[in-house]
Amino acid sequence: MTTQTDIAIYRKGKILWYVYFIGAAIYTAFAGWLFAESSPLAWICLISAPVGFFYAWRAWK
Repeated sequence: MTTQTDIAIYRKGKILWYVYFIGAAIYTAFAGWLFAESSPLAWICLISAPVGFFYAWRAWK
């Protein structure tokens, strides 16, 4: 049986799901802005954003 202190220690090292979600949203916004500027960096942001949303989903589960 686990105690509440065990649960607190277990969760301490995990990144919360909304941190991933906010990062992915920022990457999505950057991708839109950089596409408007015709920057090749926009493709990197566009590819990275779904990865962040995937990690947010996994952390939330």
